[in-house]
Amino acid sequence: MDKLRRVVGSTAISLLGQAITWTSTFLLTIAYGRFLGAFKFGELYFALSFVMLIGFPLEFGFNQQITRDVAQDHSKALSYLSNSLLLKSLFWLILYAFALLFCHLVGYDDEQSKLIMICGISLLSGSTSNTFAALHYAFGNVLFPVIGTILEKGLAALIGYLVLKTGGTVQTMALVLLVSSAVNALWQAICYYRKAGLRFRFDLDTSRSLLRTSIPFIVSGAIGVIYYRIDTLFLQSFTNTTVVGWYGAGYRLFDTLVFLPSLIINPIMAPIYANLTLVSQEQLKIAIAKSFNFLLFFVLPITTALIVAAPTIIGVLYHNPDFQHTIPALQALAPGLIFLYINTVIVSVIISTRQEKKITITASIALVFNLALNFVLIPRFLHVGAALSTTLTEFLLLCINIRYIPRQAFAFESLVVASKAFLASVIMGVVLWLLRFQTIYLLLPAGACAYLAVALLFRTIPPEDLRTLQMAIRHKSRSAPAAEELLTESIAVETLVTEFDEATLPRLRAIQLPTTGEEETTPSRRLQRKRRNENRLAGGEVV
Repeated sequence: MDKLRRVVGSTAISLLGQAITWTSTFLLTIAYGRFLGAFKFGELYFALSFVMLIGFPLEFGFNQQITRDVAQDHSKALSYLSNSLLLKSLFWLILYAFALLFCHLVGYDDEQSKLIMICGISLLSGSTSNTFAALHYAFGNVLFPVIGTILEKGLAALIGYLVLKTGGTVQTMALVLLVSSAVNALWQAICYYRKAGLRFRFDLDTSRSLLRTSIPFIVSGAIGVIYYRIDTLFLQSFTNTTVVGWYGAGYRLFDTLVFLPSLIINPIMAPIYANLTLVSQEQLKIAIAKSFNFLLFFVLPITTALIVAAPTIIGVLYHNPDFQHTIPALQALAPGLIFLYINTVIVSVIISTRQEKKITITASIALVFNLALNFVLIPRFLHVGAALSTTLTEFLLLCINIRYIPRQAFAFESLVVASKAFLASVIMGVVLWLLRFQTIYLLLPAGACAYLAVALLFRTIPPEDLRTLQMAIRHKSRSAPAAEELLTESIAVETLVTEFDEATLPRLRAIQLPTTGEEETTPSRRLQRKRRNENRLAGGEVV
């Protein structure tokens, strides 16, 4: 119960932070649509995608290892921090030089090259933030990373909106994003310093170990970035920057709505999975089931809203006729959210059970599949083809990854929750369709109310989950002996017992414990009493 209360508290903090981040992101999205237009936004989105494509070792190297290994052994935190920051800095220098050289060789114009130069610097600050965030997550602290994200997104939205409204250039907006990212990194570093100190200790053996064990993560991450971002490069090559802007506008919403896995699975549940793999397969199965239930309950109505209400959403957010072409791309991307949410849980479980090499194989298959789809679909359907490629690739990943979950840890009960949530989402979709000409402030709340009403009628969330959540919230302030505290005490007693030497044990045996007046009736006790009586009779004593 104590662990559940901590999960509930961490989830509440994350959701509050995400609400603020959403507001900031949507404000900045509106600014992009109104003040940049499709072409300028396409330039910025291409630069960000290009930098992410180049900087995959910084994004995917070491972070998941840090969270998993430090959650299992807190003593590794100092050496992991020092060596991962050193390795990331070296990687960044190499990758940044390569990015600038590539821009020169390909012949990008000055404006695009400057954008890539500025966004490339933000790679370093972003990877630093991720390193400290991984350590905070490993210690079960989500507050500091959440505040850092709020600072980054909030500053970017506030300053960016003012800059763009006053006629700022795309390069100025890229500088705003860079400064905001640096603020996040500085905040998390200060928080970690105040909590644990920052004594840097470089260890060649630790660096080698990190490099060796990070290879599956880096390779799978690289492949993942390629099949998520290569479509932008294909669009730039086969079409033009305006089409990239159409696709980027839809993908930005898709990216933003990947918030629940980012909030729940990676920072909160991943360390729990890592611990439960060492404790109990049954508890791991329960944790996986609850994760699936929670994500499916939310992602199905979100997907339905994106498909049915896409014209209204795009019209309100971007408020620019240029972005009407984004509507079919957003609708094609929407089903991919469902597959991505499920894949996030499965991949986290695979990593927790130290099967990350299988992720590399899966990602390689997905890369080949995605490249083939892009070559076929983008020339025919442009940005909509790129969106379809992303969704179909996520579906392929789901079909492969689900085979890697241990059968005893897979929760089939989640299929019942998914079917009920799907039926509720269908009814919600009908309501949205009937109200499609209404304002978004009426459309989305009406759809949400319809979904919740039907979900409650179908009892989509298991009653025991609701009772457990209610008890966790009700007893949040009460003190109760936690299971891990009892375990710690038992380990301490066991340690004290093993510290006794052979000279101490005879003295312990000689201690006469007070009796309760009840006779032992075990066979060994009866045998001992019989022998004692026989000895007393042999000595002439009356029994």
